[in-house]
Amino acid sequence: MPRAAARLPVTRAEGAQAIYLPACLTRMLGSLPGEPKGPSLPEVFLALAQRAGVGLHIPPDLVGTCCGVPFSSKGFDQAHHFAVNRTIERCWTWSREGRLPIVLDTSPCAYGLRSARPYLTDENQLRFDRMRILDAVAFVHDTLLPRLKVQRRAASVVLHPVCSITKMGLTAQLEAIARAGAERVVIPPSAGCCGFAGDRGFLLPELTASATRQEALEVRAEAGSGHFSSSRTCEVGLTRATGRVYRSFLYLLEEATR
Repeated sequence: MPRAAARLPVTRAEGAQAIYLPACLTRMLGSLPGEPKGPSLPEVFLALAQRAGVGLHIPPDLVGTCCGVPFSSKGFDQAHHFAVNRTIERCWTWSREGRLPIVLDTSPCAYGLRSARPYLTDENQLRFDRMRILDAVAFVHDTLLPRLKVQRRAASVVLHPVCSITKMGLTAQLEAIARAGAERVVIPPSAGCCGFAGDRGFLLPELTASATRQEALEVRAEAGSGHFSSSRTCEVGLTRATGRVYRSFLYLLEEATR
């Protein structure tokens, strides 16, 4: 189990070029056993953005905001509708009525919010259409990476593109970010759904053990110096399956450009 997450950093709204919405998972789940000590994921993301000259703002009134996926995946339609409508309303305010993009650091949450339009009220659908909701992979690839200078590169890293990255068509962007920070990037041939499925991996560990069996064999055959993905729960599942600690891809790029 991950340790509890650290408090979110305090940021300034003035001069922000994007709104950073740390997902519930980021706000709850911190480092894994065996993970190197260091800054939290939000601290790493903010450091990268500052290094690139891009201001990010974390709204102070995040409590209660959720992409709604934990409810929709279990068929709790009313809770899902309530959650996504409340979050879109706040995103509308935070983004200054669509002038700033909203960036999420966890791919399943980004995908869930980006797919929420059919469940919104008429008013929130109009707001949704005027907002840009981005996964961190897309934001980092398009906005931060061109402004960053790589100082050092890892020898070899292993990637796990989560299901939502595949659905959003961002696997190539994730790989490009990794190639900026490593000489060799490996995506195991059997990489696919890790089976964690929100909380299923916590409650039914045999599910993730089955889903990751072949990928785990391929990962253990690689001498990767780092293992990276874009969702904390998927990282928990892959860490458990492979015995290698998986972290957000943001850590790889932060170390490469430090």
